[in-house]
Amino acid sequence: MTNELQLLIEVLEKKERILRQILDKSKIQLNVAEAETLDVERFDKLVDDKASLLDEMVKLDEGFDSTYQRVKDELLTQKDKYKKEIVVLQKLIENGVDLGARISAAETRTKNKLSVSLTRSKKELVQKRVSTKVASDYYKTSNNFKHASSFFLDKKK
Repeated sequence: MTNELQLLIEVLEKKERILRQILDKSKIQLNVAEAETLDVERFDKLVDDKASLLDEMVKLDEGFDSTYQRVKDELLTQKDKYKKEIVVLQKLIENGVDLGARISAAETRTKNKLSVSLTRSKKELVQKRVSTKVASDYYKTSNNFKHASSFFLDKKK
């Protein structure tokens, strides 16, 4: 039973390290989203890195759940015997929940910044298209006017 509890503690410690890495990458992602010009390649790389970390965390969660199911009954019936380990597990779970909330907040900020950045880029693109069209129309009109201008000239010189 002590080995299983130690395994649960180790899994939660690994999970906490992974959550910290995800939080760090989320903060970097926020900085990328806040930049004047969005570095799409860097942003995508961070998304991929976080996805692989999440996959690893899912595996850890599955292992934790299966181990916990094996020891749950004994752990609940003999709380006094394993009090020290239970306190450590509770603290690690609390840390994981806190990190999860911080990650969620960082992701929300990143999403909002990215939305603003994409909206700004879209407006700039539309403005460039309008400017190009106006310039093109001006040159077309200007070229047509040169041909028509001789029609209006006074030929009495």
